[in-house]
Amino acid sequence: MDPVIVVGAGPVGLALSLALADQGVPSVVLDEGPGKDEPRPARTVVLREDTADLALRLGCASLHEDGLRWTGWRSVRRKQLVRAVPLGEEDGTVPLPSPVHLPQHALTEGLRAAAGTHELVRLVPFSRLDTLEQDPHGVTAHTRGPGSTWWRGSYLVGCDGARSTVRKLLDIRFPGRTAVERHAVAALRAELPWPGEAVLHRSPPWRTGGAEVTARPLPDGVWRLDWLLPPRGELVTPDALITRIRDTLAGWCGETPPYELLDTGVYTLHHRLARRWRSGRAFLAGDAAHLLGALGTQGLDEGLRDAENLAWKLAQAWHQDASELLLDSYQAERRAAVASRPVSYTH
Repeated sequence: MDPVIVVGAGPVGLALSLALADQGVPSVVLDEGPGKDEPRPARTVVLREDTADLALRLGCASLHEDGLRWTGWRSVRRKQLVRAVPLGEEDGTVPLPSPVHLPQHALTEGLRAAAGTHELVRLVPFSRLDTLEQDPHGVTAHTRGPGSTWWRGSYLVGCDGARSTVRKLLDIRFPGRTAVERHAVAALRAELPWPGEAVLHRSPPWRTGGAEVTARPLPDGVWRLDWLLPPRGELVTPDALITRIRDTLAGWCGETPPYELLDTGVYTLHHRLARRWRSGRAFLAGDAAHLLGALGTQGLDEGLRDAENLAWKLAQAWHQDASELLLDSYQAERRAAVASRPVSYTH
């Protein structure tokens, strides 16, 4: 039987290929890029405890080296501590799970390294999908690039991001809201008062604090800081961002401590949900199927959950001709789970 074609070699596509391989299903991963990512410390991901465990089971060793499990979470308003919650330990009688925070490129590299050693996973760089055809027995896809060619698969999964070519070729609508929020982001190395804890600070008292700022720890004394920007206007210049950094660090530490700026960015958040996640033998997963807010760090967690849910169902179909009802349950279960998050989707 033909392999499963996975379009997109980000964390979701790589996790799906590894999950399929663990169940004896071969896959071809079509990567339009060169097969490596540029390090961006300011682009990070927060994985819930069970999702992080999934990545570890799939062979992503980078979670041990590049990820940090938070020890607590605190909320501050103006100068007042509102709530402090310990994580990863008992709180009364209920153990509170500790999420893992790591740079997205480190997660991708770890999953790619695991996929590169698996005989059932074939990684194909510089392969951009431009044609997709289906018939009752499989899927035919064409890619352009240095090795322009046709591919034959039993199924195809679009893990190719927010601008998904697979979704467009399947003519699936992607309704929702654009530019819901903008955030200025900085990754820096500094000593802050709450080692290992994430902080949400609403209405900080200093002039450049804005409506809210968050601090999320990474290994080696690195932090990701996010400032919620006004919905319109305010060009974030390098000088303005440096002022925000210094004012924020001084507000938290009493004076601006020594710091090393590693990376910056301005990220726009969108809320979108694909109408359908399945069309015949083709499926959508990750950002191709949904875009979430959550400060730009948690959508990937849901994407990995998509991969876990879909992999065993495709494996069942690949080995034993699973029923249409089982394959349909992927969309029913995962779309409902994502839609139930506290995010508003519009038509």
